[in-house]
Amino acid sequence: MKENMREIVAKILMDQLDLSREEIKDGSSFNDDFTMDSLDMVEMLIELEKATGIKIDNEKLEEIETVGQLVSYLEEAKNA
Repeated sequence: MKENMREIVAKILMDQLDLSREEIKDGSSFNDDFTMDSLDMVEMLIELEKATGIKIDNEKLEEIETVGQLVSYLEEAKNA
């Protein structure tokens, strides 16, 4: 069974930031809640691209602030 985007994002964040699944919500902010810096974001993007095959536009990434926004972007990109 194929994982949905939300679970892929959650798994990467759990591995990268040592978070529990319960800590990762759609409204969670990468900067405010997870205190991710630009290097953390790049590392997450590399893992997401490996896991999904979706190339993430760097300009679009600057607009993405929450887990939910990232999941929506990935789902739209997958279906495009």
